[in-house]
Amino acid sequence: MKKLIIIMLFMAAMMSLNATKYAGEIFQISPGVQNQAMGNTGLTYSSSLAEGWWNPALLALAEENGVEVMRVEHFEGLMQQNQFSVIFGSQTRTSLQLNHLGIDKIKLTELENPDEELSNDNRPQIWKTVSNNDFILSLGLGRSIKNNLHLGLSPKLAYRSLAENNGFGIGADLGMLWEPLNGFKIGVNLRDCFSTQVIWENGTYEIALPNLDLEAGYDFSLFTHKIPFHTALRTQIYAEDRGDASTVSAGPISADFHFGMMAQPIPALKIMTGWDIDCFTAGLGINYKNIGIDYAWVNGSPDALGSSQRLSLNYKW
Repeated sequence: MKKLIIIMLFMAAMMSLNATKYAGEIFQISPGVQNQAMGNTGLTYSSSLAEGWWNPALLALAEENGVEVMRVEHFEGLMQQNQFSVIFGSQTRTSLQLNHLGIDKIKLTELENPDEELSNDNRPQIWKTVSNNDFILSLGLGRSIKNNLHLGLSPKLAYRSLAENNGFGIGADLGMLWEPLNGFKIGVNLRDCFSTQVIWENGTYEIALPNLDLEAGYDFSLFTHKIPFHTALRTQIYAEDRGDASTVSAGPISADFHFGMMAQPIPALKIMTGWDIDCFTAGLGINYKNIGIDYAWVNGSPDALGSSQRLSLNYKW
């Protein structure tokens, strides 16, 4: 276990030498309503249909097939996110994730007379409006190596359309799940482990910085009726100095922290809450037979970007 984590850290450090800062930000916007409601955690939570993105090793524990569609409005509608997730397979559990990020009605301006300098008589005017769209397709594969050790791989493809520029991205994430004690899990995901690259149509390219996700999760029951609980503490470690954008920054390393909790007082209801870097989160999950509806809310962060809401519908079989 220690050797695997050391190898992942070494790979992240080596591949960051030629990386482009912030090139992989689109791959950091997570799917999953229940995950967001629990403070943006999920590397040890095996009941989300988005688990293939969070940690493909979780697929080795998946007992049900299922499909989920999700709609999100980030920052009070400034950015939209749509997600489609499906889990299927028997021996080798497989997941597909299609994540769409969009920003509409972006106004581009130009001078009234582009051949002259800016002045009171030559002001900027709206030239046209454009949209930004990102489509990310992830394939998750998970297998059990031992009874308490599971590995997963998640190759991914991306198509980016930013204003009038288009590009394609390709990469992969490498996940691991270890259960040293009954109910206690450690999840690891080395994101963009194989130098995820974004290649633009003009011939330029960007290399996404690899980053390491670590999470400790614990499942237990309380009270007379044995109410299930799940708690998780997640740390994102970046091989770059993100300054004030991260919770902790020390030289070339930055880190963010997340905490989540879920209680299931009755089989048909989940109550979730958490802390996502600097935001309080909460949500509900309601199931009726094989159909489920999940809702998550994230309060506005201190940078005044506004609150976010997530809603999903899922079906399991």
